[in-house]
Amino acid sequence: MKPQLPPALAALALLLAPGAAYAQDRTVRALPINDHLTAFYQGRPDEASVKPGPKQWPDLGAIFVGVATYAIRDGDTALVYDSFTDTASAQWVRDWLAKAGVRRFVLVTSHWHLDHIGGNAVYADSLRIATEATRAKLSAKREAIEAGTEEGPPVIKPLALPDLGITADTVMMIGKVRVVLHPVAIHSADGLVIELPDDKILLAGDTLEDTATFVAEPQSIPQQYAALGAMRQWGFTRILPNHGNPAVIAKGGYSLGLIDTTRAYIRRLVEHAKDADFQKQPLENFVGDAIARGDVSLWWAYREAHANNLAVVAKAWKDQPAPAFDTAP
Repeated sequence: MKPQLPPALAALALLLAPGAAYAQDRTVRALPINDHLTAFYQGRPDEASVKPGPKQWPDLGAIFVGVATYAIRDGDTALVYDSFTDTASAQWVRDWLAKAGVRRFVLVTSHWHLDHIGGNAVYADSLRIATEATRAKLSAKREAIEAGTEEGPPVIKPLALPDLGITADTVMMIGKVRVVLHPVAIHSADGLVIELPDDKILLAGDTLEDTATFVAEPQSIPQQYAALGAMRQWGFTRILPNHGNPAVIAKGGYSLGLIDTTRAYIRRLVEHAKDADFQKQPLENFVGDAIARGDVSLWWAYREAHANNLAVVAKAWKDQPAPAFDTAP
């Protein structure tokens, strides 16, 4: 999830020392999925426990909604999928894996947004893989990210860039575990998801979220809708997103209903962008049926994400003809 700080708030945050909000609920906990896949989870505090005061990008984009990273390991090798927002959390994960016998690491980055790359420096001695688009984006934004001007503080410095960029589906073996890296233009044009075909599991990055996806690139929603439909056909049956309910993740993940919910949500956003009261519509109006089915849960921090989605979709689509979604897969 990519937070959007208003310019005035971002400028104010630069003048303030890191506040208490950033430190809330930072404990990392390991959630075993199976004998070779572990989720590492942080955040998702109850709304009542969130202290007032300035918020920083890790709060808005990760901690308040909850954030997971994943490790696929076999023998002395592990693939780590994303590195949390900071080096301390990433080091916790690396230390946990080292205690489990891992000596060789591969870091795979889902996309360029800051809440997925904050701990990359912990893997400065390891192979770091992303899409070529992510590698190029981070190279272009490195100076701003290290200066804390991309999304405000805290800075990510040094930023360890991916050293291998892929442009097509790539198969890797982590010990005996087969892993497929899929570049996808969903949520962000530079996205990368991981499929474990033998487990029928998808590590979804930010392509899917519970309660609702964060719309970072509204102009491409029709293409994202089609890409989500195509992704649904790959053959996996369980989904592990980076932002989701830890109880669901711990039980093995979400059903394909999470894709259906996401497609319906982004479609409704575009198709109702011309409504006079569009930007006043609550989140429940867009995902109420999915909540009733149990495909997602209603989480308080997504109300702000939804408000942002309404604003960016209105700007992108209120004066454009609605696309023919029914022609998409």
